[in-house]
Amino acid sequence: MTMLDTALVYQSPKLGDVSYSTEDVIRFPQGIPGFEQLRQFLLVTREECDPFIFLAALERPEVALPLMPLAPATLAVRPSRTALAPLGEAGEDAIAYYAVASIGLNAAEIIVNLRAPIVINLDTRLGCQVILPDETLPIAAPRPA
Repeated sequence: MTMLDTALVYQSPKLGDVSYSTEDVIRFPQGIPGFEQLRQFLLVTREECDPFIFLAALERPEVALPLMPLAPATLAVRPSRTALAPLGEAGEDAIAYYAVASIGLNAAEIIVNLRAPIVINLDTRLGCQVILPDETLPIAAPRPA
């Protein structure tokens, strides 16, 4: 089988055409709060949008959430093992953390949600959004440097 046989194209009104394979799909078994019915996503990067990465819904191409990678040290509280159980077993290197970002007009203001990170197991290709128990963590924090 050649690359052309396995290549799929995601057509997004926001991100354009994105080639991907079935191995690139990240599944969210419980969906994401606000998008519970959506279960299959791609992580899409665009050089011109750096440092943002987009969590693009395969089922609804108009849905693409801007994310910012988070270093685990940025999180004052880590998700519990129970919260991460749906992701399957993984070493610490296989777990990626992202903050959902809100981008104001002309990118003048960028805020991120540090209370509910998107967590993805890069080995199992499973993801979830975890609401951390620390109520002092902001849901609208200035963009981390």
